[in-house]
Amino acid sequence: MNNIAAFGHKFFIFGGILLIAIAAIQMYSRRRERGKTSLHERLDATTIRAIFFVVVGILVFLLGVGVIPMGGGR
Repeated sequence: MNNIAAFGHKFFIFGGILLIAIAAIQMYSRRRERGKTSLHERLDATTIRAIFFVVVGILVFLLGVGVIPMGGGR
């Protein structure tokens, strides 16, 4: 019987890269209003969602690479 810890690392690597790519595309393709200078004005829902995607993508990628140990192995 195969477990995910032994063969699922490629899924996590691909998933992490995909999440980071989605966040990058989301940040570069959205419209920005000129004149927003303060941090409070720049942090809208799209920016927070993109930051969240990057953080989760990095954690998933590190899980797939093996830096963060994955449970389920014997």
